[in-house]
Amino acid sequence: MLLDPASHQYVRFSESGKSFVVFNQAGLSKHILPRHFKHSNFASFVRQLNMYSFHKVNRVGRGQTKAQLEALPSEFAHPLFEKGKPDQIDQIKRR
Repeated sequence: MLLDPASHQYVRFSESGKSFVVFNQAGLSKHILPRHFKHSNFASFVRQLNMYSFHKVNRVGRGQTKAQLEALPSEFAHPLFEKGKPDQIDQIKRR
């Protein structure tokens, strides 16, 4: 899903390639998740990421309102998940 150019308006690798960024949660839930998972719920997707030890990368500054925080893209990372290193994916295990 991260390598598919059609999904890049919703989700793609970060500039560094060491994480991925969800730019549009609603679009990802509606158009991308049903193609790859049995559900289209973003919260369920995040729970699955957590089961595999992915963590959310916080890029938040002080003094932001709740609406501003919700509008920010969500970024997720795992030490073994990197762009261009598909051989490492097999090492990511469910905890």
